[in-house]
Amino acid sequence: MRIGVVGAGLAGMACAWTLARQGYDVVVLEARDRVGGRTWSTVLPNGVVVERGGEWIDADQHVIRRVCAELGLPLAPHGVRFHRRRVDGAVQSLAELEETLTAVAARVPEDDCSVAAAFAAAIGTASGDPAFLRICTSTAGDPSRASARFHVARAEGARIDAAARVVGGNQSITLAMADELGGRVRLSTPVTAIGVEGERAVVTTPEDVLVLDRLVVAVPLALLDRLSWDPGFPDTWQRGLEGLSTGVAVKLSVPTTIGAPPDGVQHPGLPWWSWNSLDPGGDLGVAAVSCFAGGPLAREALAVDDGPATWLAALAGLRPDLDLLADQALLTDWETDPWSCGGYSFVLAGRATDASALLQQPQGPLVLAGEHTAGAGSGTMEGALRSGLRAAETVSAT
Repeated sequence: MRIGVVGAGLAGMACAWTLARQGYDVVVLEARDRVGGRTWSTVLPNGVVVERGGEWIDADQHVIRRVCAELGLPLAPHGVRFHRRRVDGAVQSLAELEETLTAVAARVPEDDCSVAAAFAAAIGTASGDPAFLRICTSTAGDPSRASARFHVARAEGARIDAAARVVGGNQSITLAMADELGGRVRLSTPVTAIGVEGERAVVTTPEDVLVLDRLVVAVPLALLDRLSWDPGFPDTWQRGLEGLSTGVAVKLSVPTTIGAPPDGVQHPGLPWWSWNSLDPGGDLGVAAVSCFAGGPLAREALAVDDGPATWLAALAGLRPDLDLLADQALLTDWETDPWSCGGYSFVLAGRATDASALLQQPQGPLVLAGEHTAGAGSGTMEGALRSGLRAAETVSAT
């Protein structure tokens, strides 16, 4: 059986890697000139490895941790409070966080509401509240549209600050899988059209037309409607996608002259934050600071279209403890990336609770994968990886 996989991000590579180990004839078609998709590690001029994309491996994300162990990839703690960030010089206590989230969750109606509406109902104006700022930043979407039922519940279930990262970069996961797959991964090979003929899938690239027994489509959510589908995008999947949107994600990585104690600091008025993670080989943070801005409001306020200057000035004010090497700053704007067209998915208010199950149903020879299909794990590296393993299981069962 010949299997095609469109996309060499975590989902696509996990699927192909698993199927190849089971003896299937697999080919991966990737538009970029690298594997990893929105997991992209880079070395700054001072030698510090930073993540331009997916960063956090939470304490309860066991699948990605198991896969890293199987690939021989060591993990290192971030040493940073992800859920309880410093805001205006203070860190919210766990008890305060729990009190806020419990109050907000209690104000979410059965038919759902937006994150902004739930916070407003529970605590009045949410402006400046640490929990609200954290959720808005991580959601990477408009809080007046994002689902409180989904995003507040996820915040309630993830309060332990014990996140890790792969030593040497999270992209090492897909790079290690690519080493095993060898020539079965075709880079710089964008897929332009997907068709179904009888029981087989037909994939068109600029150079070739492939006829395959099964095809796993593991491209970002925003790219699905940019492909040509014959006889059309499956109705079942279209219903499953209702209530999902692609968030806005931008990152800034800046070397520093020396390492400083690890810390995570949230901007008090906008959905962006900064952190300097623990050096795996020392007691201080690495000599670099990373920033993440989520949603259109932060992207516009930081004037990302004009380059990193506005953000660098804001970062200097937010983190006076760091000596920034501003001329070596690295800006990554996923909104303008042609092979992602945005960040990761977020759930809109009112989305059906079982919608993701529709995305996981195979449609003839076609199977869908990607973080947007992962239900409660959507928007995470864990979810992307799980979706790829689920897709492989679906293929091998048919």
